[in-house]
Parts: sequence; C-alpha cells; structure tokens
Amino acid sequence: MWKRHLRRATGAHGGWWGRGSVAAQPRHFASAVRAMADWDPGSLRALLQQVAHEGKAEEPLLQRLRGEPVAASSTPKDGVSTTDGEAAPEDEAVKFVECGADELVLTAEVCASRRFRVFVLLGALATRLAPEMQKASPDVLRRAGTAFASLGVLNAPLFQALAGAWLETWATGGEVPKMALLAEVARSFSSQRMRHELFFDRLAAHLATNGAKAATPAEALSILHSHASLRLGKELGDDMWGELEAQASSEGLSKMGVGPLSDLCYVLVLSRRADTRQEELCEMIEVLVGPVLGAKEEFWASGAGYALHNRMLLLRSVTRYLYKESYRALPDNVVHAFRKVHRMELPRKTAKPTVSFTRKLSEVLRKMKVGHIVNAESGPFVFDLVERDRKIVYECLHFDRFYAGTVDKVETMCLQERVVKAMGYRVIQVPHWQWNKIRHRRQRSEYLRMSRYYAIKDSRELSPRDEVPEDVALNAFDYMGEYFFRKEQPASSWSWFQPRYDAKRRLPATTAS
Repeated sequence: MWKRHLRRATGAHGGWWGRGSVAAQPRHFASAVRAMADWDPGSLRALLQQVAHEGKAEEPLLQRLRGEPVAASSTPKDGVSTTDGEAAPEDEAVKFVECGADELVLTAEVCASRRFRVFVLLGALATRLAPEMQKASPDVLRRAGTAFASLGVLNAPLFQALAGAWLETWATGGEVPKMALLAEVARSFSSQRMRHELFFDRLAAHLATNGAKAATPAEALSILHSHASLRLGKELGDDMWGELEAQASSEGLSKMGVGPLSDLCYVLVLSRRADTRQEELCEMIEVLVGPVLGAKEEFWASGAGYALHNRMLLLRSVTRYLYKESYRALPDNVVHAFRKVHRMELPRKTAKPTVSFTRKLSEVLRKMKVGHIVNAESGPFVFDLVERDRKIVYECLHFDRFYAGTVDKVETMCLQERVVKAMGYRVIQVPHWQWNKIRHRRQRSEYLRMSRYYAIKDSRELSPRDEVPEDVALNAFDYMGEYFFRKEQPASSWSWFQPRYDAKRRLPATTAS
C-alpha cells in the first residue's frame, strides 16, 4: 500500500504552473522560454548574484538579458564572468550597469523559464524588487507576481508590496485592469498562500460591478480556484460564486475538456461546496469517465496526463471516504475508471531529498523504537511519516503549510486531514513553532510520546481540527481497546523533562573568607 517515494502532487493539490499542471502556463512564459533557452546555469548564477546582491550587473549579461546583440569585445574571455562583483583585471575590465525594475523582473523570469532556483539569492532579489513595485506599471506587477509564483519562492513582503501597488492603482483612478490580468494575479497570490483581504475584497467588488460574463470560462475557473485555495469563497459570496461557476461551464460539461472539468470538480471539493452538492459532483465525474477510459498510454506519460491522474486519485479518495453513499451509487463504468487509475503505474520520478524537519522527527521515532515509513505515498497524498504497526500519520507542519502570516492550515492540508481521518487513521500534527522551541532530544521524545498518546486515546482527535466539535458522548469510537505498553506511556501530562544544567551553576556561591 505504501511506497517509499516522494512526490508533490501539484496537479491535485492546487499547484498551477508547476510541471505537469493541467492549466496552461501564463502567456508570456512561452516567448520567454524561446528567448532564454540558451542560458546556462553558470551564467544564470552570475547574473542572479550580481543583481540580487549589488543591484547591478555586467553590461554583456544585461544586453543578453534584454535580448540585445552582445558585442564581441564586451564578452568576457572563455565565457567567464565575475560572480561576486569583484573587479576584473584592467585588460578585461567589464562595465557594471544599474538595474531597474524591468531588469529585476527579467532576471526572475529567466530563472523561472530555466527552472533555476537558488532560494537565498531569489529571496535577496525579492527584497530588492519590493520597493520598486510602488512605481511599476500593471504589466510589470503581473510579470513579477507570476515569475515568483512559478518559481515556488514564498516571499510575503514582495506580495504585500504587489497588493499595495494594485490597490493604489485602483484608488488613483487609473486604468481598470483586464479580467485576464486579474485572474493571473489572483492565481499568483493563491500560489503564494497570501490571503490579502483588501485586494480580494476589491477584486470581489470589481466582479460584482462588471459581472461574471466579463470573464472567459478559463478566467472564471481560475478565479474560483484561487478563492477555493485561499478559503475565501464566503467573501466572494454565494451569488457571485454561482455566476462564475455557470460562466466556467457555459459551454457544457462535455465540451469543457478533461483538464478544466477535473479542475472544476477539484474546486468544488476544495471549497467544500461538494458536501451539499454530491449529485452534481457525481454527474461531472461521469462525464470525465469517457476520456479517462479512452486515453492512450502516451497521454498518461505527459504532463497533462500526470496531473489528471492525480486529480482522479483525489476524486476517488474523496468520494470513497467522505461521500460513501454517493460512491456506492456510482455507475459501474465510473468505478472501473477509478480502479484503472488507482492501479496504473506511471513512470517514477527522481525522489527529492527528505527535508530536515521530517528527517529529525524520523530520528526521534527511531530512538523510540517506533517503526515508520518516511515520505509514504498513498493515492494522491504524500505523507511525511506513517507508522508501520498502527494507523497513525505524522504531519510536519512547516511554515509553507500555513497561509502567509497566519497559523491557519492551507485548505489542501485540511482536505488531506479530512480524507485521512475518514480512512481510519489518526493524525499527529507537529507545528514548526513548537518543534523549534524544543531543542533537547529527550524533550522531543517526550513531546512526540505525549502527542501520540493523545492522538490515539483522545476521542476529539477523530474529527478534523477545523470542524465544529461534536458531542463526544455520541462518538462510536470512544472505546477502541487500544493498549499501551508501560514504556510507551508518557510519564506526565506535558513535555516535562528539563535538561540538566552545569552542576557548578547549582552550587551556592562561596563567600570570601
């Protein structure tokens, strides 16, 4: 059931411009890839270091970045450039030119087109770019947000500056942005987990003024996806949500295409509107069955096929465990399609290295002699750690699993918790702010032992933490017959071990004779 393999389900978990996404990439990336395809990693690193640290770059690199012809005399010998901003020899002196907002955005775009990511340098680039956003044009604002969102670089100050620039543009009576631009900007905020309430309130007011028909079906679906991912569906309003959904499916479910239709099903599940509209969700899934059963093997090896595979696995898990009655009523061909997707073996991708948070937690469990699997893959989900002998899942809640500047879990992780608990697993959540404060190994062992004890014994842990608590007296799983050996029981009610200090500090100070 479990597989030792690490995979990020970008297609099924709200990722948009990542590899294998069903949705099309932003329109300017196609030309950027063609124009910047000849950049090698060495030149990219040199450009990024100079622009991010110094705010200036060698003139040949900037000419190449802008697409201008580079003079042969200005090209450094052997194609080597100064990467640390050091002065070149007098006979090979290269002129450094100050970079403006356009050059900074172009640098981010070329890194995005070549999938070149050095997070320290990209963070410095975002810090240098944020002050430039106040006087940037709407097109530059869009390009900057899209570039950093496609790179997967989480930088809240930059997007705070972007939102402020957008709001100032609207407030000063400037040109009203087009719906395509707004949809792309909202999607970049969704990728950054940035719930900027003022910006999205202004977007909702703009939609209410112009109507949902001002957007194309693809743009309406993109706006719905952004609000569902950021858990802002209530702020958008039920009426506007219905209009956008009708606009997204205006061509008919059978003519939408397998990618947009699977995205619409995912949006309904993510926004929890499918809880009260299970029949409509099942109808959409029945329309998806035809293309899924008729798809060739070559399609599943492509990026669109990989994303559709993740979406179908997620829909299977949701209907099977959350909407059990609806799942039992599905036609045989739908069940056959789910079974085909579930048993499909796609080409394995290279496993990514385990992050430090997960690796340290795994080491503590190993010391506790708790058998477990790291980065266990099951259906559309990749779990950080899963116990081997008990149905327990550990979630290492790093900062990227919360909305920016909050302690609210992202909606994709809440959906995963709902499905996993419906499967009968207990979930142990380890927030990063608690784990980082507990530095002693024995304290961490006591913390995990207590968390494990509560997850199994406390009946309140059976339901997801973001749901309204129910009466525990009506819970059918209060007495599950779980038994703990004595060494597994926590010694006290919290992580109470205090590491020993230096004995000299505990001795009373001697008085001088």
